[in-house]
Amino acid sequence: MSQTRPELGTPTSYTFPKPRRITVGGGTVVAVDVPGQHLVSLRLVHPFGGAVEPLDAMGVSALTSEVLEDGPGGGSSLAPALERYGAEWVSRVSWDGFITGLDAPAGRLGEAVGLFTDAVRRPALKPDDIVGRRSQLLERFWLEAASAGTLAMRSLGGQLFTGRYATPLAGGPVRLADITPETVAAFHAERIASVAGTLVVVGDLSRVDLVELGKTVFGDAAPAPEREISEPAPPPGELPRVLIVDRPGSVQSALVIAHRAPSRSQVDLPRAEGISEVFGGMFTSRLNLELRERLGYTYGAGSRFDLRRDSGVFFMSTQVEADTTAHSVTSSLEQAAELRDSGVTEEELAAVREANTVGLPVSYSTARSIAGALVDMVVHDLPDDHVDRVRAGYERLTKEALDSAAAEYLHPEEAVVVVVGDAGRLRGPLADTGVGPVEVRTPDELWS
Repeated sequence: MSQTRPELGTPTSYTFPKPRRITVGGGTVVAVDVPGQHLVSLRLVHPFGGAVEPLDAMGVSALTSEVLEDGPGGGSSLAPALERYGAEWVSRVSWDGFITGLDAPAGRLGEAVGLFTDAVRRPALKPDDIVGRRSQLLERFWLEAASAGTLAMRSLGGQLFTGRYATPLAGGPVRLADITPETVAAFHAERIASVAGTLVVVGDLSRVDLVELGKTVFGDAAPAPEREISEPAPPPGELPRVLIVDRPGSVQSALVIAHRAPSRSQVDLPRAEGISEVFGGMFTSRLNLELRERLGYTYGAGSRFDLRRDSGVFFMSTQVEADTTAHSVTSSLEQAAELRDSGVTEEELAAVREANTVGLPVSYSTARSIAGALVDMVVHDLPDDHVDRVRAGYERLTKEALDSAAAEYLHPEEAVVVVVGDAGRLRGPLADTGVGPVEVRTPDELWS
């Protein structure tokens, strides 16, 4: 029996739910009640990500995050203990935040939060557990770096920054190996156990006492101190320039072209991310159409911003056959220059608007996704109506706004080019492009 396809209606403008804020002791609870959403997402945000680590303890945040999963009893005890309440542990570290949390049924939230609080505030931190987790992180680092694309991205920091950002978030293999159990214990005591943080709670909260929840999680911990923001310095050297990370015999090249960008607070997000999508963020982007569809060099190419509290990075990335590497670099830089010179089309403008407005109800349809947005707001000190402001910014985007964004945010003349591939095969062709001086290093030399 055939059925008539329903007519598409006009998309309605999405409004992000307004969070409730409650000060409890030294911390703040930020909550969104979603009636009927019985899986509650809880996230505790501490403002101590990798960016504020001391240079003699790079990677301590990532290692501490891993060790917390060993729980208050040690020996990987947390996950099975939470399973008794139907809860799942969440922990991650970014450059700007240390986030722990859990997803749990609303009816078991109180029991699960008691265990969660013990895990965050009073973990066992057994030396053997810490050493074991450190070994796992080191092994994972090199396993992940076996991917040329991952190695290229991890090589980027040292080309754009001096200081902490020059080393990967997890500390790099040399720095991470130097972190002792005593260093982890000191970091945890100073930055996590004694600091209240901000508690994000999303789900059906009809039977949840948010004040009591905050008291349980925060205890007598102190308010988080203000973080001093200062722009990190760039490394010396000519721009643009090329770094080849040598992988002898490789028949493909992983390619990243990047330059510095403003910090999150300095960027007009709809304009910046809009122009990134036109350049490389959509399947119909300039970069993908050029490198994939017209030249046939790759299965896909993309670009995006990585925006932090004190700085940012704009990068494009792809993987190509070795013999097409040099032309892929020059073609990518030409696409960026052409976009700055000629601006966007009306079709590209319409695609950016639609991609960032029509799907918002689906994007924020779960407690996890709403909690993720709230965590982002907490980490970057964004207003409660941040999602609505960004959506409104996309709705009123014009061609002129995106054209000016291309001039403001795309700077191919300041780029560094990182290529992971066979240096013997690539050095000559890359030098012949005239993009800039070419340096060759091995993976072992990057973070020594």
